[in-house]
Amino acid sequence: MNKKQIIGLIISIAVLIAVFFLPIPMGLTDKGLITIGLLLFFLIMLISEALPVGVICFLCLALLPTLGVTKNLTTGLSGFTNTILFFVLASFGLAEAVTSTPIVQRILHGLLKKFGKDVKTCILAIMITGALVSAIVTDVPSVVVFMGIGASFLKLFNNEADRQKTAKSLMMGIPISVMLGGLMTPAGSGINILTIDLLKNQAGIQISFIQWMVCSIPIIIVMVPLAWYVLTKIYPPAEIENADIQDYLAMIEVKEKVGGRELKVIVIALIMVMFWLLSSFFPAIEVTVVALLGCVSFFLPGIKILTWERYMKAVSWISFILIGTVLCIANTIVANGVSEWFVTYVLPSSFTFSIMGGVFFVAVMIFIVILIVPVAPALIGILTPVIISLAETTGINPALLIITLGLCAGNCYLFPIDTIPLITYTAGYYKMTDMPKATIWLQLAFVGLATLWLPIAGELIDLV
Repeated sequence: MNKKQIIGLIISIAVLIAVFFLPIPMGLTDKGLITIGLLLFFLIMLISEALPVGVICFLCLALLPTLGVTKNLTTGLSGFTNTILFFVLASFGLAEAVTSTPIVQRILHGLLKKFGKDVKTCILAIMITGALVSAIVTDVPSVVVFMGIGASFLKLFNNEADRQKTAKSLMMGIPISVMLGGLMTPAGSGINILTIDLLKNQAGIQISFIQWMVCSIPIIIVMVPLAWYVLTKIYPPAEIENADIQDYLAMIEVKEKVGGRELKVIVIALIMVMFWLLSSFFPAIEVTVVALLGCVSFFLPGIKILTWERYMKAVSWISFILIGTVLCIANTIVANGVSEWFVTYVLPSSFTFSIMGGVFFVAVMIFIVILIVPVAPALIGILTPVIISLAETTGINPALLIITLGLCAGNCYLFPIDTIPLITYTAGYYKMTDMPKATIWLQLAFVGLATLWLPIAGELIDLV
């Protein structure tokens, strides 16, 4: 274990032990205080990476009944019955099916051919393509695919200094655009579905596919080119001859026509998107059911896009376990009255917000908390019950504030600590301190855009 892991392990254990000796705050039960201690234990262990993520999750699940926070393990594992986990599993099937065909290369080639006049506009085309693909393909496979595309583009630079200079803006732009694109639809990220599902379970309010898209897409349309502008302004790429760009276009061009395999994936994906959109008007259509049936379609005789072995390798089981554990802890936070206590006794009782003020407060709060808890699923699990209680106190529709939570938490790239930016960071293209020089402005811009747009969107989709 390194120094960070040892310190994290010591602090997390000390915090967990301390809650058994601290006086119980007014309005909180002993179970509630232990729940807070276990939550802090979980977060410190995750941030310090004291143990592998899956081991941390297993340990915290075992501690739920052991510490008396839940009645038994069956109660503690309630989060794993949530439908979102099966949506996450199905989404990996869609991601693997899409990335196994030349669909991404076709979209990228088309954009580069139209906009790729120089290196800067090539980076913009790659970022736009990443955002579009990530709208229906989960973030992790999207960023892996586009990191490969970015690496092949960097090979055009013969000079190592020029390659490194260009790599900074390109390899930071890829995870940022993928994370932004993943916010456009509920299907773009498990984080979005997690947010929607927690609101439904804890407040009985359903956010439809179209409602989410009305709130998110206008913000992302502004944010992706803004991210490109800021990145290339702070880290300007080196330029190369237009002939080299044309050589790259020829290299990535998919010369053959759309084949049967590719066409099958496109048709199934479009049908899934169509039913997801219809679910906004017909509640009987369940988003997760559509995802599961779509995933199954890739295995059927006559289609055979995926094999079970290939699918199992594509699934991120760490994501599955982490999201399930977060749901379990979130359920416990609500059941033991922690969220209600926080709003009643910790936040000022005189809170009165306009809708715009409420969105701004939540966005800024997430922007600050994400520095301490840079793990989006954990952050959403912790804050959802608190924000629902806050919304009820201030008279604002909880759905609008929870959408704010989901969008801002998914915007987790101030430092390359979240899983998505970590993928390009660990490849050595830029330093930990390089990213915040650009992303601090992007996160502030996101807060401003959310504050201005979401109250308007709320009126358009009857959330105000």
